[in-house]
Amino acid sequence: MMSFSTLWSLLLVLFSTLVGAQRTFFPASIPLSIRSPYHNVWLISTNTSGSLSQSWPHFWGQQSIMGWSGKIRVDQTTYVWMGQDGIGNGSAVVTDVQITPTRSIFVMQAGPMNLTINFLSPIEPSDWVKQSFPFSYISLEAASLDGASHSVQVYSDISGEWLSGNRSSPISWRNTKTGNSVFHEIELQTPTANVEIANQAQDGKAYYVMASRPGLTWQIDTDTSTRNLFANQGSLANIESSAFGPINNPFFVFAIAVDLGTISSTSDPVTWGAGYVRDPSVRYTTSSGETQNRRPYFVSQYSDIGSAIDAFTADFTAAHDRAVALDQKIMSDASKVSSNYVDLVSLGARQTFGALDITVLADDKGNVDASDVKIFMKDLGTSLRVNAVERLYAAFPTYLYLNASFGGFLLAPLLESQDGLTGQQYAAQDLGTGYPLAILTPGTHSKGIEQSGNMLIMMYAHARVSGDGTLLAQHYNLTKRWADYLVSNTLTFDDQASADGENKPNMTNLALKGIIGVKAMAEISRALGKDSDAQEYDSHASALIGSWLSLAESSSQQHLLGIYGDQQSWALLYNIYADLLLGTKLVPQSIIEGQTQFYGSLLTTAPVFGLPIDSNSGQQSSAAWSLLTAATVSDDGVRNQLIQGVWSRISSNTTGQGAFPDQYNDATGAILSGAPSPAIGAMFSHLALTVPNTTIVVPADATSRGPGSNTTSAEDRTKSNIGPIVGGVVGGVVIIGLAIFGFIFWRRRRNLEDQYSEKVEFVDDEAHRPSLSPYNYPASQDSVPFPYGSAVPLAGRPSGSDAAGQSQYGRSQYTDPGVAGLGTPSIHTPPRSPSESSGYARLAYDDPSPAPVTTIAVSKAREAALNRPQHYHTSSISASSATGSAALTASSTDPLSPNSGSRSGAGSSISPTEVVSLRAEVENLRRVMQEIRADRFEPPPEYQG
Repeated sequence: MMSFSTLWSLLLVLFSTLVGAQRTFFPASIPLSIRSPYHNVWLISTNTSGSLSQSWPHFWGQQSIMGWSGKIRVDQTTYVWMGQDGIGNGSAVVTDVQITPTRSIFVMQAGPMNLTINFLSPIEPSDWVKQSFPFSYISLEAASLDGASHSVQVYSDISGEWLSGNRSSPISWRNTKTGNSVFHEIELQTPTANVEIANQAQDGKAYYVMASRPGLTWQIDTDTSTRNLFANQGSLANIESSAFGPINNPFFVFAIAVDLGTISSTSDPVTWGAGYVRDPSVRYTTSSGETQNRRPYFVSQYSDIGSAIDAFTADFTAAHDRAVALDQKIMSDASKVSSNYVDLVSLGARQTFGALDITVLADDKGNVDASDVKIFMKDLGTSLRVNAVERLYAAFPTYLYLNASFGGFLLAPLLESQDGLTGQQYAAQDLGTGYPLAILTPGTHSKGIEQSGNMLIMMYAHARVSGDGTLLAQHYNLTKRWADYLVSNTLTFDDQASADGENKPNMTNLALKGIIGVKAMAEISRALGKDSDAQEYDSHASALIGSWLSLAESSSQQHLLGIYGDQQSWALLYNIYADLLLGTKLVPQSIIEGQTQFYGSLLTTAPVFGLPIDSNSGQQSSAAWSLLTAATVSDDGVRNQLIQGVWSRISSNTTGQGAFPDQYNDATGAILSGAPSPAIGAMFSHLALTVPNTTIVVPADATSRGPGSNTTSAEDRTKSNIGPIVGGVVGGVVIIGLAIFGFIFWRRRRNLEDQYSEKVEFVDDEAHRPSLSPYNYPASQDSVPFPYGSAVPLAGRPSGSDAAGQSQYGRSQYTDPGVAGLGTPSIHTPPRSPSESSGYARLAYDDPSPAPVTTIAVSKAREAALNRPQHYHTSSISASSATGSAALTASSTDPLSPNSGSRSGAGSSISPTEVVSLRAEVENLRRVMQEIRADRFEPPPEYQG
């Protein structure tokens, strides 16, 4: 029986033949197998049909060929469907190429047979065992074009080139047969830990695998002998050579073939698996100097590679179905923006996830602590840096959209490594400069505003989407230090650099990032119940944004300048995106509309590949910053033009080879810095804005770490002022009376504004604990310990488990909030004790008692109506929320609210921001009056369901 995908491929060929349909999206490089920083294989696309059947794939940097071939033998005639070895009777003809977020699909014609070759690199947002297993699938389906049956055999191999950039390195190998699979394992004879050559690691093992099936044969031998044997007889000899030697003298290949017999179509796909495993993955040095060899997360589930491979090969059908569902979800959401936007997220997804290693802690004996999870990101493209903060900031929309927990585990090592630093007031730039060695090297740098703002923005974004406030509580002292640095430095500066290395004084966009960082700190404080700190940072943010507006606005008051006072300067103000993402409401809608009109005027004469970063960057364009900017504008036409510029560059394969680059010349398309990097995760900017927020839950035992110098909370500082307050109590009677009067006035106003206030409540009753899951599972379901101490409800027993709920591999499968609408995701954790079988368990396994939590109720209706441009509306707001009857949030952060303003007390002095803000007071009042006047004549944005 013909499979659906085979039938679909035939329909595509027929449609193309009848109406001459042709694709218009042909990127210069197509992802084939993208699973980790060192498992990264691409096809260089040199013509509009793709060249899979006429060229070799390349490693990520595209300097190195990756030996990978494929052949099909039809009625004793052999056709090449991948590779360029000249062995066979010709090449299959590529008729169509499709790119989805998880797959690259090639439709070909090989004589009388139509082929569909599917390269599937799974993205498993909510199953980190599967996501961390660095294997991909390659499947082949065939169907007769003439309706007749034909004798068909298929073949594929990889070479030792998968192991090293040094092609003279000696290698060894072995073939293994398990009960369910056949696999080749290849390794360097003298591996070198944590070393790269031509971007390839020198300490991993490569695998080529297939599930056991009738007609399967295999061979390990030289490329010419193995491939010629298949071309001549359609099968292999089931032998392995023992002539270990260099990769390229001669080239040995690791082949698997299948004889399908005489068929008109394949009944199921023929599927190979390709893998590259490094264990350990990352060497991480903690702030105390401890060195951790961190292992890939999947080892928490599988004790040996054979059992992991068996699970992988058996899972293809389900993995394919999950991939199709995820692709449909992403592409459907993206299509609401534009068809070009669908192409950008489809090409960028695997690249963004392919930069990650998900790791667990292991001791010297290799024993795994599955509760200690950290994720590390390689700065592919510009450097070997580990968790480069500005790259992580650009990529963050992808992780927020698919599963915000990724963001938390990426931030965790950056935060933990800086808890003990006392001399540096701003955030570090990365976790080291030589991946996979994650070693923080403290030191001065010129991106204090950039990186501190990035960290505060990402921390709050992660918390409000995931609902997990643990990082906020654990690192509160650290974040306050960064926020205080921003308060003093972000408005005016002459020694700061942006993410792109520009170091002009008083750059408008960079200053805005710092101001949003201060406001994020206010929200972090509020989430932790530290109201005095929240009001203090609210006051700073209000003063800063008022002064910023007066300094940054052009003399015509029609748009913002790139540099204060420079009337000829301008910039893509992509940092406005953070204001929309966090709902911090700092940038007025009138400013966004003015910027939108200004971008529209610039685009009328823009080069083919879009606008440069700013007026001072020459012709340097950024795909990441362009897409963040596109998500901020208030006009769909301008938005689509910004997207079009990036799409035009990525769709052009005449601009030089290379995977999806971040930075390039806006006129020629030539790659600058930022060639294929995880910053491409910014393509998900629009989609991240559609993700609903979740109640922030802070475990009671999540306390701030690190030294206490310069990190005391406002409440604690007030306590230290008791002596001076008592000394002045008599003179304060009048002030107290005025305060009482002011309080009565405030209460009256507060009652009127109650529907727009936020509520902070402390919950210690298990029956009233809010669910952390976006699926809203019943409170009676079990939950399990999850990293950072957040409780994650179960979604029932895993399929294939026994009565006790254990999987066939001896561990239970539990859930983690992932992509809504895609069924029940799962994440694997160690078995629990019986005492942890119900309720909300704490992180500490020996204390299953419920922990008090702090909750913040977040209003979606208010944010949908007030925070974002009118064409963005959250589609999941209940009717009660939309009418104001639902619980809304906390003390108002409006600068005119009685709850805002600086903290006062004995011994206090005017802050730097208050001094600066005096210059802008008149301008602010004028602006407020204009906005009030405009609001009276314009209807409010309406909710759109």
